[in-house]
Amino acid sequence: MAYIIDRANVLKENGIMKCSILVKQNRIDYIQSNLDRLTYTKMDATNYIMTPGHVMIDYSLCEANKPFTQFKQEMTNQYLSKGCTTLLTVCDVKHERDLSKNLEAAKHRLLNSPIDYYMGIKIPLKIMTPTLIRTCKRKGISLVVVEIEDEDLYQIPWGWIRDALYSYAVPIVPKWIQTEKSTFRRDRHIKEWKEVTEDNNIPTILTIPEDNQPLSLNALRKIGIYPDKGDIRIGGELDYNFYNIEQLGSSVDEMPLLDYHNLNPIITMHKGEFLKVDNRLIYRPGFGNGCKVKLPGYFASSF
Repeated sequence: MAYIIDRANVLKENGIMKCSILVKQNRIDYIQSNLDRLTYTKMDATNYIMTPGHVMIDYSLCEANKPFTQFKQEMTNQYLSKGCTTLLTVCDVKHERDLSKNLEAAKHRLLNSPIDYYMGIKIPLKIMTPTLIRTCKRKGISLVVVEIEDEDLYQIPWGWIRDALYSYAVPIVPKWIQTEKSTFRRDRHIKEWKEVTEDNNIPTILTIPEDNQPLSLNALRKIGIYPDKGDIRIGGELDYNFYNIEQLGSSVDEMPLLDYHNLNPIITMHKGEFLKVDNRLIYRPGFGNGCKVKLPGYFASSF
């Protein structure tokens, strides 16, 4: 059934866009400042802030030997209740030979996921090789998190890594591991990482995204999840959240700051189906699909 989300206050990067949205067959068919001339059923959205369904990153949901009841509870409390409609799940890989096996095991555990998901990996820096990067391309990996202790960044064959990234520039994100012997200094380490990646044209996100926090639009562009997810656009899936304006403490004429840790949406829509209405969550095992990035960084202005 076609209908109109009327007078929506859509949260964008630079402020609120006031518009009306025509929905057909669970996709956004048209967006205009107003659609008063159309006679479809209208849903008044003036009292809400509308955001895309959130894309969040997860580092522990696919741990081994986790029963379904625990998986469902964590998925519900950490993601569904917060308006997450897509997960970027990061899989631990300690040895290059285990990459395919660990990925398949993680995907198997996500068969009952109620929301869509992408796959990333977390590896020790020492196992990052051109062959591993090429395997990431074949497997459709969206993100590579590298754990760094006291390794000398300049000993890594970055030129070979850059060549392996050609045509599939998956972002490589640093995560520093602090131990008793490590001499971690955040500013110095980030500066050094930035120098190395810029000199070698390596796509990166300088700071690792947090659990349970929506990924920024800039990060989604670099990873390649945008524009498939993370935006309300013509032709896009019907994935969105409604936040009550009264909870924000600001008017729609201002740029609202959403506290995602403490503020939950009252309505979440995922692929045209309600995921949350008020405090009621609808859990649909297996409704989520495994997704692959087509071309990382294509819509990013720069790395």
